[in-house]
Amino acid sequence: MFDSDICKKKDGSPLKSYESEEEADEAILYVKARYGNEQVKYLCEKCGFWHLSSPERQTKCRASSCLGSNGAPKMAYETYESAKRRANIIFKEKGQIIFVYKCPDCGSWHLTHKNPDICI
Repeated sequence: MFDSDICKKKDGSPLKSYESEEEADEAILYVKARYGNEQVKYLCEKCGFWHLSSPERQTKCRASSCLGSNGAPKMAYETYESAKRRANIIFKEKGQIIFVYKCPDCGSWHLTHKNPDICI
């Protein structure tokens, strides 16, 4: 286990990172035994290492072939529910209103700051 130089918690402190899935599994067992907290592991696309999070924060997604206005790949959510859960997390943590829309190009669900129901 080590502190990530790349990935940060919402408070800005480094996320704990695990080099292998087995190491993340051991950490899950430790956290459960020590603190009674449920955790799930995920392989981070950003840094390539494993992290833990609470199950309610998990929103399964992947980098999409679609690009955002900044040129970076958009995150693609397989279901509306997963995308909406992430939008709700962002609102709760940052106060930003996020909309969910189904992409006509890739068929996945994306997030946006602009209301997709309003055409300008």
